[in-house]
Amino acid sequence: MNAPPPLERVAERLGLAPDDLAYLGRFDDAQLDALDTAVAMAQHREDLEVRRGMRDAVRLVPAPLRRRVAATLFPRDGAAEPSAATGASS
Repeated sequence: MNAPPPLERVAERLGLAPDDLAYLGRFDDAQLDALDTAVAMAQHREDLEVRRGMRDAVRLVPAPLRRRVAATLFPRDGAAEPSAATGASS
């Protein structure tokens, strides 16, 4: 299966229809690939900052509830997340 054209990848990454980004059609595929990479990196950095902010916020939760709150906020992280959120070291 072929990858979608760069403009379609950028649109999909941004949750837009390709027609919404039609004005970017004047750029060549290499430029659109660079844009797609830059958008992906920005989204990744943003996700990391949100998670960091959530982890920092968990520290404000009273200790008896911290593990449960961390497990609710970070269900995919398993057991590692609550100990990180509580500041416990291994």
